[in-house]
Amino acid sequence: MKKNTIICLAITTILLTLSASCSFNKSVKKNFSIGLITKGDGINVDEVEVTLDDHILDDNTLIYGKTLVTTFKSVDGFTEENGKYYPNLAVSLVSKVGDTVLKQANLLPNSNKGLNLDMKDLRGQVSFANPIFSDKTYTLVYTLTDLKGEGVLTSTMDVELVKDPDIKIDAEKLVYKESYLFSPERKSMITNRKVGFNDKMLFIFEGLKGFTNKNGAVELGMTMVVKDDDGRVILDQPDLFLNQKVNPALVEQSIQASLILTKGAISNPVKWQVKIWDKNSDATITAKTFLEVE
Repeated sequence: MKKNTIICLAITTILLTLSASCSFNKSVKKNFSIGLITKGDGINVDEVEVTLDDHILDDNTLIYGKTLVTTFKSVDGFTEENGKYYPNLAVSLVSKVGDTVLKQANLLPNSNKGLNLDMKDLRGQVSFANPIFSDKTYTLVYTLTDLKGEGVLTSTMDVELVKDPDIKIDAEKLVYKESYLFSPERKSMITNRKVGFNDKMLFIFEGLKGFTNKNGAVELGMTMVVKDDDGRVILDQPDLFLNQKVNPALVEQSIQASLILTKGAISNPVKWQVKIWDKNSDATITAKTFLEVE
C-alpha cells in the first residue's frame, strides 16, 4: 500500500474504542496511555499509530526536540470521484492560556487534485521545537476533513514537553529558555547523542538573559572543552568571543558553539562542555553533555 507523506506538527494514535458507530457513522475512540481522543463523523480510520524513535508512543511527556511519526492507517468514508478521494489535513497547537502557537489549515497542498484510492495511509513527521517551548503543556488538535463531502475526524490530546535530561545545566545569575544540540546537515535536533565523524554539531542556547548592559551592548566570553572517556583533551578553546561587544537582543535570540570531530582514535563517550560568562559580572552558565561518536 502506498503512503502519502506529510511533514507537519501532529501526534495521534488510537488503541481503544469507547463507543460504536451510529446511524451517521459516528465514533469516539480514546487511547488512555497518552490521553488521545479521536472523534469521527463520516470519516473512519482503522488505527492512528504514533511512533517515537521507532517505538509506539505510550506517554505524552516528550523531550524537547524529539520527533514523532504519526500514521493514519486505512482512512475511509471519503467521497470518491474518478477513482480518487480528496482529504484535507489541518492542525493547531494551543497553549494552556489559550494562545494558538501553531496553525496550518492545509497540510496536503495537492489534495484538491485528489489522492489515489490505494493511498489510504496518511503519515506525518513531527518535531517539537521553536515556536514551542519546553516545561509547558499544549493541546494538539488534528483535523481530517473531506473536501468533497461533510465528513470530519478530529484527534485531540495534551502534550507535555520537558528539557533534555542529557544536557546538564549549571546557571549562576544567568537564565535561559532552551539549550539543545542541532545538526545543520540533517536540519534536526540531536536527541540520541549519536553523532558521526566530520558531522557539524551546534550547541545552541536560546533566551539567554542576565548580562550587564553597557551602552547598549554586553561583553561575554565562551569557552569550549571537549574530552574523550580516557581524559584526552580533543579541544580546548579559552574564549570564542575574545573582546567582542554584542547586542543583547542577539544574545537572547541565540548563542551557538560549533563542533566537528575529525576521524581518529576517540574513546567514547565524549564530553562536550560549553561555558558562557558575563565579563562585567560573575554571572555564568555551564552546559555539558556526552556524545557517542560512530
